[in-house]
Amino acid sequence: MTRRSSPFEIGAAIAVTIVSAAMVIMSSQHAPPPAAEKPTPVIAEATVETPAAPVERPRIDVVFVLDTTGSMSGLIEGAKRKIWAIANRLASGQPQPEIRIGFVAYRDRGDEYITRSYQLTSDIDEAYANLLSLQTAGGGDTPEHVNQALSDAIRTMPWSEQSKTLKLVFLVGDAPPHDDYNDGLNSTALVQEAHSKGIIVNTVRCGTDPTTETAWRSLASVGGGQYTSIVQDGGMVAVDTPYDAKLRELGNALNSTVMAYGSSTDKANSAFKMSNRAKMSAHAAAEAASYSAKSKRMNKEDLLGAIDGGVALDSIAEEELPSELQALEPGARKDVVAKKQAARKRLQAEIMELTEKRDAYLNDAEKGEGFDGQVVDMLREQAADIGVAY
Repeated sequence: MTRRSSPFEIGAAIAVTIVSAAMVIMSSQHAPPPAAEKPTPVIAEATVETPAAPVERPRIDVVFVLDTTGSMSGLIEGAKRKIWAIANRLASGQPQPEIRIGFVAYRDRGDEYITRSYQLTSDIDEAYANLLSLQTAGGGDTPEHVNQALSDAIRTMPWSEQSKTLKLVFLVGDAPPHDDYNDGLNSTALVQEAHSKGIIVNTVRCGTDPTTETAWRSLASVGGGQYTSIVQDGGMVAVDTPYDAKLRELGNALNSTVMAYGSSTDKANSAFKMSNRAKMSAHAAAEAASYSAKSKRMNKEDLLGAIDGGVALDSIAEEELPSELQALEPGARKDVVAKKQAARKRLQAEIMELTEKRDAYLNDAEKGEGFDGQVVDMLREQAADIGVAY
């Protein structure tokens, strides 16, 4: 038989429960709050800028086919002074094109050489070094081996296969071609071949020889290009501006941000290219600085440029790193590179600000009658075919 609790026992149990609950509540009110979690300290770390995947830009491939016989010395020396000006003007297009420049130097049978080729390159420092290596000599019998030079330019240059590419040859000389050599090379046939490959042939006659004018006009017409005539020495005049000295100073500072990497040969090549820049006149140095700021590019051995192109700093073998980075820990290397990137960006901005003023000054001062002006005028007009406006 089950025993029932008495009213007294039930009341006592309820009282005990109420008291216990009250004690729990009171103890919780007076207990110290739980210790707050301490935040993990954040250590600032330099980050190397890694740009987004590059967008495919329109491209301009230009091969200068240059007569380098003795009578062309004035033009060749002028071209050495103005190659950066030409590249700088081309870099002003919108959208900004990728520019590659190559050369074919030619003379004739019996001279030191018939042709010498320098491949298309987007490294304008390399193109400049190639041009500096050209010397004039030989000639004297009027016609030259133009056809071998055209063949080399049309058939052996690594022309871009990219769809939006303007492919140009500038044939520059003061003597007609040897179409009488019976060596399977004919000037008209070669230019027709170029046209079939989408390569435009422009001709620039130096001097006043009428047979050269006849040949050059015909070749430009067949090649879908333009003909122009300039004075024998090229007529290139370097117009000094009030901004040249400061741009040279900024350009020298920009050059100091170059960090050569790769093999020992690569590093030596970079040093050679930078030494060429150091020897430039104020006018040429200003053009080089402006081009480098517009294109955001130095030479192809430059580490910062490689990183901009997607190369990871950590992926480069220690012996291929710039010497100033080799003894550092990975974190310290990134810090040095980040500081160089910041300095370069600042210098590029300063150069671009001055370049706008300099370009406006030159637009008023330059007439475009010399070799460089004629080349730029033709290039600007023909660049419309790939949607680049100047």
